[in-house]
Amino acid sequence: MTGGIVMSAIASHSPRIGIEAQAPAFLHGVIAGEYALGRAIAALEPDVIVLQSAHWVTTFTWYVTCQRRHKGVCVSDELPDLIPGVPYEQPGDPGFAALLVEEIKAKGLLSGRNEAEHYKWDYGTFVPLQYLDPKSRIPVVTMGTCILADLEECFTVGRAIRDAAGKSAKRVAFVASSALSHKLVRDPASWPTEAHQALDHEFLGLLSAGKTLEAWRFLGPYAQESLVEMGGRNIATMLGTLDGLPAALLKPAQYGEYGPSSGAGHVNFGITVAPL
Repeated sequence: MTGGIVMSAIASHSPRIGIEAQAPAFLHGVIAGEYALGRAIAALEPDVIVLQSAHWVTTFTWYVTCQRRHKGVCVSDELPDLIPGVPYEQPGDPGFAALLVEEIKAKGLLSGRNEAEHYKWDYGTFVPLQYLDPKSRIPVVTMGTCILADLEECFTVGRAIRDAAGKSAKRVAFVASSALSHKLVRDPASWPTEAHQALDHEFLGLLSAGKTLEAWRFLGPYAQESLVEMGGRNIATMLGTLDGLPAALLKPAQYGEYGPSSGAGHVNFGITVAPL
């Protein structure tokens, strides 16, 4: 098998699905979709998952986890009653992580290694991975999201992930852990506004048609109007991983339902990339 991006995906991390047994019924379809996306990723036999979390926020630098093994207890600082402390353990891939850091630097951006012994996952990392890889077998490299980066820079980071995958000869699945529209309210079961739902579905329609370039052009105004989580930065990175790939190689699919969480729109969506 040749290396490269084998799938690029958007995955939900609503804290209300942090513990499956306590998840509300209105998110059961999202959970089912996240499990299905995980099965689709596993079927592609990736060597590593690169996950960028909207909840690991960095200021200046694109940090990449280089630990050989991820182990800890995840507590949501935002909602500690929902995720009060759940253990996790998953292999890392320090070799690929180091290559990715250098590839981001080669594109003129600040990047650094996170080798902190006591570093712990945020819930935007933990929540999707428990569904995408329930047995915690696939090596994972995680990334922060740089708040000073604009969408163009995030797109460039996506291209760096794509290029690192090609140079490493590893099969890489990229996951943007992010909601879509994200104008939050205090009622957990609230949907996005009708206007924001319409924009979410318009964006998903472009992805479903394999129109990634059009989706990239749509992202800026869409993110501004619908308050897409983290300003659309994670989704811009996801689109960057697919830059330059012909539509004929892309197989998009939505997994499970589009669902609500406190006014945000959540979905699991993957674009499988056929080998060149």
